[in-house]
Amino acid sequence: MSQVEQLHGEIEEINRAFGIERVHIFRSNFRLEAHRISLLQQLQFVFPIKLIPIDIPQNISSFASSANVSTTNRTVPQYTIAGVPLPNDVHSPSVADDQVSSALGFTCHMVALTSKYLGISMRYPIVCKFSRSAILDNEQRRIISGNGNGHKTTYAVYPLFRERVVEREQLDRGCELLNRNVECLLKMRNVEFRKDWNVLAKIDCLMIQLVEGEDIAFAASR
Repeated sequence: MSQVEQLHGEIEEINRAFGIERVHIFRSNFRLEAHRISLLQQLQFVFPIKLIPIDIPQNISSFASSANVSTTNRTVPQYTIAGVPLPNDVHSPSVADDQVSSALGFTCHMVALTSKYLGISMRYPIVCKFSRSAILDNEQRRIISGNGNGHKTTYAVYPLFRERVVEREQLDRGCELLNRNVECLLKMRNVEFRKDWNVLAKIDCLMIQLVEGEDIAFAASR
């Protein structure tokens, strides 16, 4: 019986140690998540995302002659980041090139920092250079042979800014990869979203659910 009692005693000691360790892990995870929320709150303050009405000029012709053309404004809701609008169509002439480039640059910084704070690796690395940011496509890579120095792997780089020298297809591909990064963050944190949402709407949904615990996708569906 002494051996049985000794065995029971050892099992109880292991269970106590296991329970204490579980409490320590729970407290560590709680502190880590609280720190993440604090960092995300600061990020929200630096890069506030808002849906605001913006006036878009429209040309209205009263007669067949092009001389009789008047301009009116059409108010549409549009997402902004740090006060700069980012339209659903990045090629929209209603927003200037420098504004689109700045908004994409802010978005890149926010996505990169959010990924870092949450400890989630991005599938497509982002090169943050303000209004001249870019993104790397890991699916399109090329191995270059060096002169006696082994091999080097290069990746396709797509712009995340708009100007005349940037091809439309290149920018579209860059925005697509950026969207995939954002959707990866949402999926990893089990946040529901809609594919047709503006990229800023997706980021805002992630931030609100993580910081405030509110499910925007669920609320919008009611």
